[in-house]
Amino acid sequence: MLRVLGAFFTTLLLAAAPAHAAAPAFDLVVLVARDNARPEGVDAVLRGAHGQTRAGIRMKIPAAVSYPLTIPTAATLRFGVTASANAFMVESPDLARPVTVRVVFTDEAGEHELYRRAFDLKERPADRRWFEESIDLAALAGHTGTIRFETSSKAEDKSKITLVYWSTPRIKAKQSGPAAPNLLFVTIDCLRADHVGSYGYASPTTPALDKLASEGLLFENAFANAPMTLPSVPQIFTSQLFPSREEPLLTAPISKAGIASAAFVNNAWIPLWLSQGTHADPPGTFDRLVSGEFNARKITEHALAWLDENSGERFALYLHYLDAHTPYRPPAKWVELFADPTYQGPIGSDFRDEKGAASGKYNKSDQKKILALYDAGIRYIDEQLGRVLDELRASGRLDETLVVITADHGEEFWDHGSFFHGQSLYDELLHIPLIVRLPGKNQSSMRVGRLARGIDIAPSILDWMNLPAPPSFTGEKLGRRLNAAPADLIATATQAQFPTRFAIRRGERKIIESLDQEAPLSFALGRDPGERQGAAPQSEEELQLLQELREARRILRERGFQADIRSAGKAPVTLEIQAHPRSGTFLTLDRRGSTGQAVASSDGRRLTATGPAAGFGFRFDRLKDPTNLGRRDLVTIEARGAEGNPLPLEILLGAQAEHPDQNSFDLNAASLKTQAAPACPPPQGGVRLCLWNFPGDKPSALPEIHSPALRERLRALGYIQ
Repeated sequence: MLRVLGAFFTTLLLAAAPAHAAAPAFDLVVLVARDNARPEGVDAVLRGAHGQTRAGIRMKIPAAVSYPLTIPTAATLRFGVTASANAFMVESPDLARPVTVRVVFTDEAGEHELYRRAFDLKERPADRRWFEESIDLAALAGHTGTIRFETSSKAEDKSKITLVYWSTPRIKAKQSGPAAPNLLFVTIDCLRADHVGSYGYASPTTPALDKLASEGLLFENAFANAPMTLPSVPQIFTSQLFPSREEPLLTAPISKAGIASAAFVNNAWIPLWLSQGTHADPPGTFDRLVSGEFNARKITEHALAWLDENSGERFALYLHYLDAHTPYRPPAKWVELFADPTYQGPIGSDFRDEKGAASGKYNKSDQKKILALYDAGIRYIDEQLGRVLDELRASGRLDETLVVITADHGEEFWDHGSFFHGQSLYDELLHIPLIVRLPGKNQSSMRVGRLARGIDIAPSILDWMNLPAPPSFTGEKLGRRLNAAPADLIATATQAQFPTRFAIRRGERKIIESLDQEAPLSFALGRDPGERQGAAPQSEEELQLLQELREARRILRERGFQADIRSAGKAPVTLEIQAHPRSGTFLTLDRRGSTGQAVASSDGRRLTATGPAAGFGFRFDRLKDPTNLGRRDLVTIEARGAEGNPLPLEILLGAQAEHPDQNSFDLNAASLKTQAAPACPPPQGGVRLCLWNFPGDKPSALPEIHSPALRERLRALGYIQ
């Protein structure tokens, strides 16, 4: 019956979809970004000012930029504008000079001043903010001319630190015909599916989500592609299993369509990643990116204010709630709902001892209280998310909005003897909710049994919004394939805190390959849903799945640093690469073949690889240390035998097999780069290491952390050592 309903539902969805929404009549960010002859001092940027990061145009003083334009009927010019002065990356309004900004339209009748504002950050503290403007252009409808944005100042400023930012200036005509759908996209940090009511949880954690599920699609078998925010959120936004900071995001088609967009998030990784790399170059980003240590109420208040500000606009709104993530500190009313009132143990109204929980410090009664705090955090998010949904419903916009609610990953509560996330690829960390409410008034509930992956979310959202997906997206459009045989789930755990693991799932078969172990483990989920009875793959089906898992990682063989090791002896060989202080850290390890083991230290400063003398290989990425102000990335390499005894080591770099003068050398050396993997024959004696990397390498999804305060915040959340 579900299959019949699914086919009907999908056909109805596609038949009822409105046409693609037209791009705005004028978008200054798009024009400047594409203009190779743009004036000096004018750039399209994603930059922060007055507590908000926005996509827009940065202008020096004086500067101007202009473009031809025919003003459409019933058109409005909307933009944000501010002035900012920064010294050594710190906002310094006392050093700013006064500046005047203008927007002028010139046609055959002469000059029409559309907007003027004077900023004096030093003397007028009220100017230290963004100003949101909406200008009715009805009086100029049909006029052809030139629109100019300009900055000027009568005050001399030798330091040149005062700048003007124009936030996404766009001219839009009033929409006619059927409304194209808006988007509300929400990710909830650490929300495992089996703690959601509509997924069968008995405690009342999610009444608002359950109501939403009763009005739309609930994907029963949705899985994250990673057990941590990074790389899970980058995987979602790029629809790539191994995302880089160079891939287009879910936001790219939204931005290019001129849809007003904003993100309000609490997770330091997300804005850090979204604001680095070429994918942070406008257009293609959120119009507005606001982040901080916001509780669920604060995120909702930001969202409601922004929705009110954009009440007449088509919108795309992204929210990321962190209140189900440690440290747990939910409101008391929700703790009282879930906690045992007779509990007298050491756990209070908040909890932040992840290491103690993972090491077995707490008894069963304590664990139950910790779990109650987690559930209370979920209920707090649900309450605040319900406020957003209620506002959309009350304003009549819910039926014009695609709503997608999911999680970046789950959380382990001692299911396999540990606590927190990132440490494994078991289902408690991968099985997530995915609830979708489609635009339209006639809603009905449908549970979808097919497997859905994190990388499927972005192409599905764009499909439901009637926007084209970037060709680099690899996920499936779920709305068109509710009944199709799903692709395999590939999951990755590749950060240094835990052993690197990869997994593949097809139907009720799952294989996990951990690089710190020689043999992978295969699980039959139908009879072993708790993943307790793993065994080495033996059947033809299992071996084929294992081969497909390794094939899915082949893209890594074309990125980063590659190493092959050969020995003249017969005993296993261990190779150790130690990073010098302030040089960089190792991440995204993998085998180059089917043998050998590779482990990074918990701080990412040391990589240890062991394998047979006949030969093995591995690969890795490097993340630059922000305290390293030079270009060198120094490491020292040593080889040891089975008993730990030092072995003679010959190092050959790149295609030309260059020998470094010693075992310490620079990984940024040009001699390592090559277009093809070099041959690495066995040595006459000792151990031979052949090391190379490919030019034009794509940087990893893990961003660089330049702020000491941000590094401490990530450490407090348990993300870095």
